[in-house]
Amino acid sequence: MASTVSTIVAHAEPFPGFCYMSGLTIFDEALIKGRWIGRYWTASGFVVPERDLTWLTDNVVKPVKTAGLDLHAFWLEVDGQALHFGWELAGQQVEPGAKGGSHGWVELRSTVRPVSVRVHTESDGTGFFTRWLEITNTGERPAALNSVCPFAGLLNVLSAGVSSHYYPPSLGTPAGAEKPTYSLGYYAESDWGNEGAFTWLPLPSTPVRIEGRLGKSGHGQPFFILRNEHYGEHLVGGLEWSSNWQAEFTALHRPFERGATLVSCRLGPAGPGPLRVIAPGETVSTPRAHVGLLFADLDGCVNVWHAHLRASVLPKPAPERELLVNLDHWSYLEHELSEETLRHEIDVAAEIGAEVFTVDAGWYGDRATSWWRTVGNWERAGDRLPNDLHPVFDYARQKGLKCGLWLDIERIGAESRAALAHPDWFVPYYGQPSDEFDLTIPAAQAWMEGWLVNVIERYRLDLFRLDYNTSPYEGGQNPRDGFQENTRWRYYEFIYDLYRRIQRRFPNLIMENCAGGGGRTDLGMMSIFHYVQVTDWPILPRAVRILNGMTLALPPERLLFWTGVGQAGHVRGDLDAQMRLAVLTHFGVCGVIPAGNQRNDETMARVKHHVDLYKRAVRPIIADCRIYHHTPILPGLEPQGWCVLEYASADSTRGVIGLFRLGGEAEPVCRVQPRGLDLGRTYRVTWDNTGQVSQVDGFVLMQQGIIVRLEGALTSELLVFEAL
Repeated sequence: MASTVSTIVAHAEPFPGFCYMSGLTIFDEALIKGRWIGRYWTASGFVVPERDLTWLTDNVVKPVKTAGLDLHAFWLEVDGQALHFGWELAGQQVEPGAKGGSHGWVELRSTVRPVSVRVHTESDGTGFFTRWLEITNTGERPAALNSVCPFAGLLNVLSAGVSSHYYPPSLGTPAGAEKPTYSLGYYAESDWGNEGAFTWLPLPSTPVRIEGRLGKSGHGQPFFILRNEHYGEHLVGGLEWSSNWQAEFTALHRPFERGATLVSCRLGPAGPGPLRVIAPGETVSTPRAHVGLLFADLDGCVNVWHAHLRASVLPKPAPERELLVNLDHWSYLEHELSEETLRHEIDVAAEIGAEVFTVDAGWYGDRATSWWRTVGNWERAGDRLPNDLHPVFDYARQKGLKCGLWLDIERIGAESRAALAHPDWFVPYYGQPSDEFDLTIPAAQAWMEGWLVNVIERYRLDLFRLDYNTSPYEGGQNPRDGFQENTRWRYYEFIYDLYRRIQRRFPNLIMENCAGGGGRTDLGMMSIFHYVQVTDWPILPRAVRILNGMTLALPPERLLFWTGVGQAGHVRGDLDAQMRLAVLTHFGVCGVIPAGNQRNDETMARVKHHVDLYKRAVRPIIADCRIYHHTPILPGLEPQGWCVLEYASADSTRGVIGLFRLGGEAEPVCRVQPRGLDLGRTYRVTWDNTGQVSQVDGFVLMQQGIIVRLEGALTSELLVFEAL
């Protein structure tokens, strides 16, 4: 269970600053010689004596021991001037946090440029902090925000062993040795269909930068884990931002300073500047960074991270609309849909036990048109549906289903009526026209919001499925106050505000996030939308790697996997292995049988079984489950061997374990020792492949384990645990 310690203490001596506490994690920073410095992190719950920090004070101006590292606790560059010095204290305050916990802010006034900054930090008691900046232009002319990182600074002052002669020498590896002290965990791929490619990189003695450069957060994730290979510390962090981002880590090994290895970090948005032009008197808020230092193993850190997200970031589900089984029409029909074929899909949805029916792309288009070139024709359904969508949704509601609809609302296709009427609504790229919808234009913003509200109200939608099939890359440029401003920052200011207004206006609306699959799984979108379709390519065995890897950054109940005939999910592996990917997430179905006369009763029976299994064994526990990655890293685009993934209820009375045999050759036997059960209980264990049941003591399960045998590649087993 997460700690409830959430305290922020202001201090005036020896320097004005804050000591932040979240669980056992403590972070201290202060204004020292005109610089806002992160003084130390610790995960042991002890406040550090001032005598152990004098060496750092000596390095604030002349970095004898810290040359090349970021000491300042945020990074800011305005009008080409780096503002990592020259600050004066203008005020500070501690108050209750917006979602509980504590909130502290310090206001700093620059003596270098006419700028003031409020540094905000929230503690929710989980071991994590949330950090963001409010930047105000106090001058009389527009200011260009060139670069900003709301979180920066030293990460490991104490564990480096340089703070006092009382501390033992660092266990750091000498320079040039094979294994450095730190490893960086991150998502190594950002291409479509390669989500979840989490890996570890030994941190060298040169700066390492991970980033997203697609103009959206990408099919990777602005998320990282920095692991001390010798001490067991993990610094876990993520950025609440949906556009280009950066995280840079610099390790400084000092073999003559008692073997110390110091590490600093910067985390923030990225892109060609200016990222934002700030008008005189205007205040701009940066994206939020989420960071915590923990003494725990990998899954211990992941579960605390998930607790932080559930408590402080992710929206609460609409009442009685949580984790519903959804059938999407796309599969066999794609955009060549009709009222008759949609009615067939509704019949299938009702029979298998689905609870929501969603009409996907193409409903707005006419025959012989492509779905992607006509997005923006939101006035009514196209001539494929001459009676519009109303009879389709009426039929679904008669079957007891809720109704959802796909909109790629942030785009207008080249052949849409809106594009023909408003050729000026496209972002200029390097002075040349593009096909990107410019949502920095007030008229375009009003048009988009008006149609989104219109469609939700017109069809009485229960679910809004957002797609975003574009990659704006560096973004465009718009002239503003003598600058060529990058479009992406102002774009997301509007987008976040819009979707929050939609959320408030339609509090019972289920909001489903997709961006060509997992193109925007970042915390910016996830702070508004209830869950995300995590990939557009759920093909085995890579789909197992996607699920395994993405559940490090996001809790499993916030991920949607489609199962069935859609986007090649049906191509490889046996039916049970395909279905279990959906069972272990927010269950989605996409294509079971193309028509009534092509019915396969055995397929229908297996689909119904897995829907029932999800409702009975997974849905009751997944919303606050603890997760255990028995095989945390699955290397390669087509991983081999085994994947074992465990969910345990918060009270350890229930659990499920999915075992997947991946591609290639592997041992047919896998021994799995559950990690989330109670040693003192007895459990009923069900093997889903055979339906066989046994009763086993929790002690035996956790100490000796269970042997599962799978003879062939791309097969699976699912174990269900219920305490007696």
